[in-house]
Formats: sequence, structure tokens, C-alpha cells
Amino acid sequence: MNTKKNIILWILYDFANSIVSIVFFLYFAQWIIVNRGIPDIYFNLTFTIATLLLLATVPVTGFLLDKHFRRITGLRYTTLGTSILYGACALSAVYNNEISALILFTLGLYVYLLTFTFYTPLMNDVSTPEKVGKISGLGIGANYLGQFIGLVLALPFSNGSLSIFGGDARAEALLPAVIAFTIFAMPMLIWFREPKKEKTIFKFKPEFKNMISETKKLFLFPGVALFMLAYFLFNDAILTASNNFPIFMQQVWGLPDTIKTCILLGILVTSGIGGLVSGMIADKFGHKRTLVFIISGWILILPLVGFITNFTLFVIVTTIMGFWFGSNWAVSRSVMSYLAPAQGHNLAFAYFGLVERASSFVGPVVWGLVATSLVSIGSDRYRYATLAVTVFIVIGLVALVRVKGDRGR
Repeated sequence: MNTKKNIILWILYDFANSIVSIVFFLYFAQWIIVNRGIPDIYFNLTFTIATLLLLATVPVTGFLLDKHFRRITGLRYTTLGTSILYGACALSAVYNNEISALILFTLGLYVYLLTFTFYTPLMNDVSTPEKVGKISGLGIGANYLGQFIGLVLALPFSNGSLSIFGGDARAEALLPAVIAFTIFAMPMLIWFREPKKEKTIFKFKPEFKNMISETKKLFLFPGVALFMLAYFLFNDAILTASNNFPIFMQQVWGLPDTIKTCILLGILVTSGIGGLVSGMIADKFGHKRTLVFIISGWILILPLVGFITNFTLFVIVTTIMGFWFGSNWAVSRSVMSYLAPAQGHNLAFAYFGLVERASSFVGPVVWGLVATSLVSIGSDRYRYATLAVTVFIVIGLVALVRVKGDRGR
């Protein structure tokens, strides 16, 4: 499994999935709230609903991967589902059907997030334990490169230079991203090689009881439950702020989409560097120690971004913030790698994937309620929303400090 071809394919898929995520993140959010007037709380609830759907399915898929099925098979089905649902959502947006677009976005987000329960565990199959930080960092670097390319690809559609259907410019930007995602994901789905598992008879009742038993063992394993809790809390806040960042730039600063794109491109460059460098730093100085430093930085950065009133300083701080974005996800994956028990690795990464990509559970509700209930104070309500979700990062850091470290093991 640890071949150069598999490593390249694994990294290429990280590149592919980021194209569709960044374009929907920037343009769908603005189309649904700014263009169509849907309240912030309804948009944010899509993330909570997707998380609930994942919560109902991820434990089962993770267990089945450990016992019966291959991950690449699940990745193929969920990738196809993502392309279909996001494609249908893009078409609904073009024809100004915001209700069906919101429903399709929620389902598409769920299936998109489900892909990572199959994709992320493959990291340990393509990497040796000594290089897991480096490989994780390379994946994060490719992810941010994909986001950079996605924004460049969508820009001529979003500014009206190109149009396929003659619809709203922000809606027009969505479908090209879906097509690009599908094209770049195909090599992984076709040529990635995973060892076949022996065929076994699947019986639901005993297998379900076994899954419950394995889940209990997993969360009793030293450090796993505490790290999951910590990651859920601080990642909930970071993802919530990230998902609402285009709306923040629009409502607080009134920026045109071209300027928003330039700011995001700057963030993506530093994010890619942060993902690459932090993985190597964590390999050298300790993964937990490095992550504690990263999360401590978020407690300062997020409120600062929220309450800056000088635009030049805002651009500088948000660009620096990119280093923390890339570092956060690269090092968190490597921490999970050393904490997970060998016999329950897929199940551990299934739960981690749930938290990593869909921990937007409580945060979106808090952000949405603040932004919707404080309409009377104008755009400042978004500044207070950043402060509200920072509380989750503080609590997450307290839990993270108590997780066992990887030095001296």
C-alpha cells in the first residue's frame, strides 16, 4: 500500500474535494442569504442537519470498514453521490429555486462529508508512522491548492465574464466546480489499490451488538474520548466561523466578490504553507504539543478578526490566520493517528471524520441565533458572533491539554 502512486492519488483526491467545497462555501452561502434573502439561521441549520445525519451513519460505516468492506468502494459511491447532489443543487440555484437548492445542499453536504470516513483512514495505509505528519501535511497543502484553483476557476463566472445558463453570477459559479471535482477525483477512484478483504457473512443483529462493543472499547482507549471532545469543541467554532466568513465580509465590510476572492486566495496560500510546515514541526517536536500551540493562537486570532475596524489590518490578520487553518487540520489528523488503537483504526477515523468535517453542530446554531436575533444592531452582530463561538475554542483547549502526549512513548 505504501507506494508512490497511492500517495499521489490520495493527495490528488484531497486536491479535488477542496475545489467544490471552497466554491460552494463562498458563492452558495452568499447566493442563499444575500441574493435570495434566506435568514442566517436557516443556512446554518444545514450544517447541523448534515451532522445529525452523519451521527446516525458514521459509526456503522466505520465498524463495517474494520470488519467487512474496503474503503475505496465506499469512497466511490459517496463521491458519485456528492457529484449528483451538488450538481442538482447548482442547477436549482441557477433557476432561482432556493428551497430545493437548500435541501439539495444539505444532502450534498452530508454525502460529501461522508466521503471522508472512507478517505481519511487511508492516510495510515499510504504512510509509515514516522512520516504520517508529513503525508498529512502534503494532503492539507494539496487541499488548499485545490481551493486556490477552485476560486480562480469560479471567478470569471462569478463576475459575469462567463455564463452557461444566463442566471445569477454567484449561482453560475457552482456547476463548473462540481465538474472539476468529479474530473480530478476520478484517478483515485479508478487506480487506487487497496488489499481485498476476505468475504464474510454479514448478520445485522450480532454485528450491531459487536459494533456497540467496539465503540465502547474505542472510547475507553486512553486519550481517544478526550481528544474527540476537544476536537469537536474547537473545530466546531473554527468551521462555523469559516462557513460564515463570506457573509461576514459581505455584511461587515461590504466587499465585492472579486475582493473577497483575492482575500481568500491570500488565506489559501498561507494555509497551504501552514499545512506543510506544521506536519514536519509536529513530527519533530510532538504532535500534541504543536496542536496546543495552534489552538492557543486561535483564541487570539478569531476575536481579533471579528473586531478589527481597519481594513488593511483586517487583510493582514486574515492572511496570517491562514497559517492556523492549515496547521489545525494537518496536526489534528496526526494526533488522531497516534491515539487510535491499531485494531479499531477505521472506526476511530470514522468518528474523527465525523468531527473533522461536520463538527458544525452547536456553533452554527449559536452563530445563527446571534446574527438573526441582533438584527437591530446592524452588521456588528456578526462581530459578536465571532466572540460567541470563541468560547468553544477555549473549552476545547482545556480538554486538549489533558490528552496524553506522543513524546516519550
